Amino acid sequence: LKSSSAPLVRATSAPPAHARRQRRRTRQLRGSRTAAVAVQRPRVALGATFLEEAPQRLAEEAINSAVRAVDGDVPGEEQLEKEGCRVSYVSRQRLEGEDADAVCDEVDEDGLPLVYSVNKLNAYWGQYPGELTGRWGEFLGLATPWIAKAFGVAITGRFEAEQRNLAREAVDAIQTLGPTFIKLGQVLSIRPDVLSPEVMNELSRLQDKIATFDSDIARALIEAELGRPISEVFVELSEEPVAAASLAQVYKGKLKEGGHVVAVKVQRPGALPLISKDLYVMRKAAGVVTELASRVSSQRTDFKALVETFGEGLYTELDFRNEGLNQIKMAKLIAETPNCTGVIVPDVYMKYTTRRILVSQWIDGTKLSDLEPARIKQGIKDAQEVFLNQLLTWGFFHGDPHPGNLMLVNSGPNAGKLVLLDFGLVAQIPASDRDYIVTAIIHLGTQNWEALIDDYIKLQFLPVDCDRKTVAPVMRRVLSPYLKGGGAKAMNFTALGQDLLQATLEIPFSIPPYVSLLARSIATLEGIALAGDPGYSLVSEAYPFVVRKLLQSAGGNSRLSLALRELLLDGEGRVQAVRLSAVLQAAMGIAADTSSQDGFIDFDAVPKDGASTQELVDFLMSPGGQSLKPLLIRELGQTMDLAMRTATRQAYIELQSQLRPRIMGMSLPAPPMPPIPLVTGRGPRLVSPEELLDALQPKLNTEEEIYLESSAQIFLALLGIRVDPRKGLDLNLSPQRVIQILTSLATQRDEELQKAFSQMVQQSRGRSLISEWGQDLAGSMRDLFLQRVTKL
Repeated sequence: LKSSSAPLVRATSAPPAHARRQRRRTRQLRGSRTAAVAVQRPRVALGATFLEEAPQRLAEEAINSAVRAVDGDVPGEEQLEKEGCRVSYVSRQRLEGEDADAVCDEVDEDGLPLVYSVNKLNAYWGQYPGELTGRWGEFLGLATPWIAKAFGVAITGRFEAEQRNLAREAVDAIQTLGPTFIKLGQVLSIRPDVLSPEVMNELSRLQDKIATFDSDIARALIEAELGRPISEVFVELSEEPVAAASLAQVYKGKLKEGGHVVAVKVQRPGALPLISKDLYVMRKAAGVVTELASRVSSQRTDFKALVETFGEGLYTELDFRNEGLNQIKMAKLIAETPNCTGVIVPDVYMKYTTRRILVSQWIDGTKLSDLEPARIKQGIKDAQEVFLNQLLTWGFFHGDPHPGNLMLVNSGPNAGKLVLLDFGLVAQIPASDRDYIVTAIIHLGTQNWEALIDDYIKLQFLPVDCDRKTVAPVMRRVLSPYLKGGGAKAMNFTALGQDLLQATLEIPFSIPPYVSLLARSIATLEGIALAGDPGYSLVSEAYPFVVRKLLQSAGGNSRLSLALRELLLDGEGRVQAVRLSAVLQAAMGIAADTSSQDGFIDFDAVPKDGASTQELVDFLMSPGGQSLKPLLIRELGQTMDLAMRTATRQAYIELQSQLRPRIMGMSLPAPPMPPIPLVTGRGPRLVSPEELLDALQPKLNTEEEIYLESSAQIFLALLGIRVDPRKGLDLNLSPQRVIQILTSLATQRDEELQKAFSQMVQQSRGRSLISEWGQDLAGSMRDLFLQRVTKL
């Protein structure tokens, strides 16, 4: 590199054998290769004006300046201060066993590390710096002119007219650079909300038109990996591959043992050395991006750490044994989860699986993205349920669900279900991070910006020392549009992500490494869903699942318990009735349609056609609803108190009416009722029924009457107390029970209180709830009565 301080030529030993083989296979792997040893200014079309050329020169100079800033190290001499065998959340099942240290040190026949480690890879390639310098030059020779041209086109207002040509040139460059860069480009090719149809059409070539390599080479590799002739393992094996991807191609076969029809995945020859060099290039490019970003924003993202995560994931994908173990674990998790029965995972035959060969069950299917929009919409519900379980329940998620990896099964016992393929890239999220994702959603919806900042710090989006006074207003401005009535129309994850990136111009917002895998998975799934439903929003669709997760985990988790209280309680500590109704419906899997409203987070949206009261009561008494019990007991107890005060006062009036003697059709005054004995700390005393009634069951004030007629309706329904539109509360409390109830209240006997509750309830669901929670309700009401009895 003319602009680099690194030497172009350095005395080295002879390149390894795979480097020589790789040169011979270049055409098979990457098509025509563009050699570049210097960064040259992109040529400007004839007739271009100075105004058209100037932005390109400006972009070129900025890139070259950033390149010079990071180009001082000799290739292969970069070291990370803290770097072991594991550097991210990528799932590497082979490292979970007792022989993890031995696996960490594995190398191929030429000494190239088989397990991702920056230090080990640098030590290896440090012997051959010319290989790295040449690849870096090739990358810059393709990337710099394209970026400069795109910048020039955009700044001069010609982007719309030139976008197809830019996309075509980008795809050509990506295909020239090979499988590592194809992997990077594939996610963008399925985002209809981010890219125009013209650009997507060009990028789709990265998904569907990947060149195959010679089947003779593939067959030789199969025999070398299995250590025996193909005929000893397979009865049949297709002559040509049935599918090709950036890292491998697939053949259809039939095993001798058991006669199972299988898919045989064969790794591309030379993939490992090429990818290991490309990851060096990406780390250098990440340094360039960091340098550029630091000049125009407050961005603190460690782009090299993002590359490490991508690199570990891609490197891990090259070990098909790890993929097979991931696949087996995912199949077990899905099979054990009732709501995930709409998705299957193919069986794996580990007996015939090696580092470069994967043998798994053959599935006849159609890509989900190729189906009609209505079928995509139906299928994405099943995929979404599995993905949310992966993210928030299992902490074990598929990192590459591109269209080719989600298919509808066409035949066999699982016809009509979705099949999830390709488990080379799977990531793991610790339970603490999963909890912070849930609380971040809650704090966003409740607009608790301080708590949301805490969540972002724990999730490493913000540094611990961030200036909260600066961050909070920016977060409020950026995120408020996505709340109810906020005005956001683009209701998808990418729109939210783009707005968050805009915030990096003002606050030190960063992207932690594992989130790059998560974002890739979310972006891919949402991209497929948008093809079937342009109004799809994963955040909105995920709300019922988040509620279930919150309710199921809050009981034994103080962080989630606090989040649940914040979600349901108002500033005075009272349960918000409308929100409770929405939460209960969401917990039953029923969410309100928010497609027609601005913003896509509305915790108070109640569905028009939801679950019945009986179903809600059943849910509350199930294990899934137990975390709500501590919050609801107090509210139910207060509602019961209002209902009992209303009922006893109505019944007392009716009792007095029945006691009035009638002579000649005339009603005479009722005789005085006998006093009721009451034991106090100062000794026994007699209390008139009227005095006891006013003391223990005081008349409702205006605020209490309004509450009973509005917010308390959901609690009355859960208790089984019906409300007559004309008469008000429909209570089953006979006048004859009034004195007994007043006595039980005065003497604080729980069994009498519970019996009184049951007397008031007409419907079985109420009796069931009272029967289940009766003791707790009695205890809650006892506290209310104790204050009144003490005063009396």
